[in-house]
Amino acid sequence: MNLNDLLTSLRLDLGDQDGVLFGDAQLERCLHRGLIQINGDLDTSYPWVASGADLTMTADLVELLLLCAKINACQMMRTRTANAFSFSSGDKRVDKTKQPEQWAELAADLTTEYKARIKQLKPDIGTTASDDYMIRPTGLSPVLYQQGVNNELDEYLGA
Repeated sequence: MNLNDLLTSLRLDLGDQDGVLFGDAQLERCLHRGLIQINGDLDTSYPWVASGADLTMTADLVELLLLCAKINACQMMRTRTANAFSFSSGDKRVDKTKQPEQWAELAADLTTEYKARIKQLKPDIGTTASDDYMIRPTGLSPVLYQQGVNNELDEYLGA
């Protein structure tokens, strides 16, 4: 699937066939971020090329990419509508203050669907209660800092 087909499908899914809400560059960024997310979650390495995602993706992965791009688009719209206004004059009233909440709810619903689809493709993800669908790095330890102590490890450990 080439980039134009992906953009057309994404616009159709978002109900923005006329390109009023999103420009091509914004949707391309959403798709690119979605591909990065999928590569991380599924431990794959599909490349992003100038013409879009790797054409060897299966139909299921393309749909997953579009789903992830819709989540990114909702987050983009939430940011864009964060300073929405409410106005009233006489019997006329305009209230756009609920838009960020509605975009956030849609993103949460789509994220739940994304997690379910990831779980179907890779059932071993999130097998314990503390795990989520995200792949977590291993072998990392936290950096400890205590105010008022010289930043020397020996002094901190009392050696």
